[in-house]
Order: sequence, then structure tokens, then C-alpha cells
Amino acid sequence: MLQDDQPLNQVMDEIEAAASSSPTFVTLSAEGRSLSVLIRSTTRVVISVEKDEHVESDQSAWDLPFDEWEL
Repeated sequence: MLQDDQPLNQVMDEIEAAASSSPTFVTLSAEGRSLSVLIRSTTRVVISVEKDEHVESDQSAWDLPFDEWEL
């Protein structure tokens, strides 16, 4: 998984450029690690985008209006 701050279009451009030249390494950063991949004209690359459906609440659990609850 790529880092959130790494632009996907930039990564795709680097892979395309590497595929149209002599074999070239493309380095990707992911979760505190780096991965270098040798790309050549016959390399198949699949890019999949996974969207995070989880949305953080603006209120922490202790900020909820507990005084409005009927106990």
C-alpha cells in the first residue's frame, strides 16, 4: 500500500516512463518501507485503489452528551 502523501499519478508516470526505456528500477514508499521494483517493457503492473470508508468522529467517546441519556 502506498503512502497517502504519494501522488498516484506521479507513481503511474514513473512506471510508464520506466516501461518505455531500458529496464529501470522504480522505488515506492509504503508504510515506513521502501520497495524498488525493476520495470521493463514486458512488466505487467496493476494499480488498485482502495478507499477508506472509515470516518473519524469529531467527538471523542467522552465528549458525547451523556447527560441527555435516560438512565
